[in-house]
Amino acid sequence: MDNYYEILEVDVKASKEVIDKAYKILAKRYHPDTQSDDKKKWAEEKFKKINEAYEVLSDDDKRKEYDIELDYDKNSAIQALCAKNAHLEKLVEDLQNQLNSVRNQSTISNFKNMANQYYQKATNLDFNNIYSNPTTDEPKIYYKPRSPYKRNLLKDFFAFIITIVCIFVIGFLLWKIPITNKFLMKIYTDNAPIRALVNFFLNIFS
Repeated sequence: MDNYYEILEVDVKASKEVIDKAYKILAKRYHPDTQSDDKKKWAEEKFKKINEAYEVLSDDDKRKEYDIELDYDKNSAIQALCAKNAHLEKLVEDLQNQLNSVRNQSTISNFKNMANQYYQKATNLDFNNIYSNPTTDEPKIYYKPRSPYKRNLLKDFFAFIITIVCIFVIGFLLWKIPITNKFLMKIYTDNAPIRALVNFFLNIFS
């Protein structure tokens, strides 16, 4: 149902004089003869609606009947909107209930407890005891973990060997360079402790 008050751009409580004045202004503004060719068809439809609205609202009896119908349509729209809101509220309530049901499921709680139990077993596992006692209910371990101390000792030994080799290689390369050769010879001749240390290593490897 068209809202004639909105078409004439007046309030629902507008007087007949206001309606007459609004009609004259709009009829002049949207008259098809005052429009360009591309807007003429649109203006004809607009002008037709303006005349239709004025014909009803300018007549007291027709206006009373129209107001009754308009109020009925508004009430129907409000009722429909309230019904739609109630339906949406019911959907939200159902979703909330389903969510609470999922949160309260015992399977989730059991799963968490099971995971905690396995975590405690994993953190408290005694490898030495499992290896020495094959009748235990825990999973069997068929190897002894290597001692961290032995691993570190072997690692340090290889690091020492690699360091010594690097020192000899660097020293050999520096000895072959004339400038550094002279510098090293000067240190060797001027410092008795260094000379003694170098002679000691030379006697070992000679």
